[in-house]
Amino acid sequence: MVAYGKLTGDIVWKTPNLGNESYASPSVVKIDGKDHVVMVISSTNPIGNRELPQTLGNVVGIEPLTGKILWEYDKWNCHISVPSAVDAGDNKVLVVGGYELGATMIKVEKKADGSYGTTELFTTEEFGDQTKPPILHNGYFYAQYGTNNRRDGLVCMSMDGQIMWTTRRSPDFNKGSMILADGLILATDGRKALYLIEPDPSGFKQLASAELLGEAGTNSEGIALRVGGATQNWGPMALSDGKLLIRDQMQVKCVVVR
Repeated sequence: MVAYGKLTGDIVWKTPNLGNESYASPSVVKIDGKDHVVMVISSTNPIGNRELPQTLGNVVGIEPLTGKILWEYDKWNCHISVPSAVDAGDNKVLVVGGYELGATMIKVEKKADGSYGTTELFTTEEFGDQTKPPILHNGYFYAQYGTNNRRDGLVCMSMDGQIMWTTRRSPDFNKGSMILADGLILATDGRKALYLIEPDPSGFKQLASAELLGEAGTNSEGIALRVGGATQNWGPMALSDGKLLIRDQMQVKCVVVR
């Protein structure tokens, strides 16, 4: 991890090597009311790095101003970590992954000597997200648990790891984008459709949907064809002043959301 001065670009601090590679972006989590920068580091990729020692991944808490490593959870099992860590409140951090490897909730606590320790609260293979962090709303998490081999669709999970419901393939959600706006979820399904959803732990509540995205064409090849085919619309959305930016493999659209 590296911190840069935003006005000069100068390097302010660098941490030591934190472990294996990671696709995850750093996130900010409140621990005892203070900001900790949290980085998720993958476990060893058993396919791409068979010759290396097969080690578990790390979830690391860092002091923002100094780069000091404050705490570490060293049993994270996901060899391609993409989603950022999620602040679950009450000093809890949720980390999710795809590839059928699920999610882990950890608790960060300050010890009597001023140092920090971590406790694993639960690990489940019934909830995860391959491309983005889940949405937390009113004490429940919502994520698209579509992986290379598993299609649970949109999934709702309680704070203690209980699965409340899944859509499976009806409707199918597979690595699309999701944001929370005015208490509602805007979600693409990873293919062509945009959904407006009321987050509710009692069941899936679709308010509206529209087919807005297109296929990328027939030139997908290699792993892209195998895991995403001609759609593979995984790109994040952005919402500002009622205007939603949404994109597929060929175009960007601005959609007015009312």
